[in-house]
Amino acid sequence: MKICLVRNDKMGDMILTLPVVQGLKEANKGYQIDIVCSKKNYKICKNYKFINKIFLLHNKSYQILKIISKLRNENYDYIFTFSPGIISILISIFSKSKTKSLLIFKSRYRNIYLSKFLDKILGKIFFNHCLIIDRRLRYSQNITIHQTEVMMELVTKNGLNLNNKAEIMNVFGFDKINLNSKKLCLIHLSSKWVNKYFSEENFINLLDNLKNLKINILMTTDGTSKNVFYEIFKKYEIITNEGFKNLKSINKSLILDQLNFDNWTSIINSSSYVITPECGCTHIASLSETKLCVIYDADNVPEMIAKEYAPWKKKYKKLLFNNQNLEKELISFIS
Repeated sequence: MKICLVRNDKMGDMILTLPVVQGLKEANKGYQIDIVCSKKNYKICKNYKFINKIFLLHNKSYQILKIISKLRNENYDYIFTFSPGIISILISIFSKSKTKSLLIFKSRYRNIYLSKFLDKILGKIFFNHCLIIDRRLRYSQNITIHQTEVMMELVTKNGLNLNNKAEIMNVFGFDKINLNSKKLCLIHLSSKWVNKYFSEENFINLLDNLKNLKINILMTTDGTSKNVFYEIFKKYEIITNEGFKNLKSINKSLILDQLNFDNWTSIINSSSYVITPECGCTHIASLSETKLCVIYDADNVPEMIAKEYAPWKKKYKKLLFNNQNLEKELISFIS
């Protein structure tokens, strides 16, 4: 049996798809599971032993046609389109797969009849199975909207068996780094930290109070960090990706700036605690043994976001930025 999953979006989305891949493999030892992925989530796929072939999709016309040609040569029994967007849909339509299935999420913000209208029309015409998830309705009725669970729902709708309790750990296989340090607390400096409820000044105060605990604080960055953390970058020593390989010990708070993927996942795996706004860091940390705390945007349907994107089979602490005791809660999380 040959199956292809189309998941050409973000890193977190791919991590939430891994239990589907592993669940299929564990229930069906001889299955070939291939993935169409994006540049953003290729780094997840390439380390995962349950994936047979990876097709990297770049959003350029000739490359899309090249991927379609490769898929047609595979003669898949099933293709599942889990990612939104017309490109993902067209890839599946022209794949020559015997059975095509499409997952559609309606808007979580507004109940609009025409939401995903074109997707639904194409799904009805070209796909054998089309599962439309009305997030608002399901949430109000306490029916799952979790990304992994609804992907599994579509798979089983096709009559395929899978282990729906598959646990995903140690995908990257990196050893923990011995930095001769106290316990490490990694805080991811997403720009989501700074909002109408929580300022950079609040963040600085949090760091000052965390220093009283028996830990060392590491701050990792992304492309948004320097847009909001002006004082933080002035106050703390910055270790670049190049300097990271020479880091032998840690005895103070540091900023680890723009680490490459391997270094970033290694330091997450080496940390006792990870604190992050809801983002890709959430899902990377969910694959490690670290204690995880995720903070949600209070103005962006946080309960619904948490239900949809909660780390798979990972216990974690959930907080909101409008929590008046946020700082105390974070200190309590570590202590």
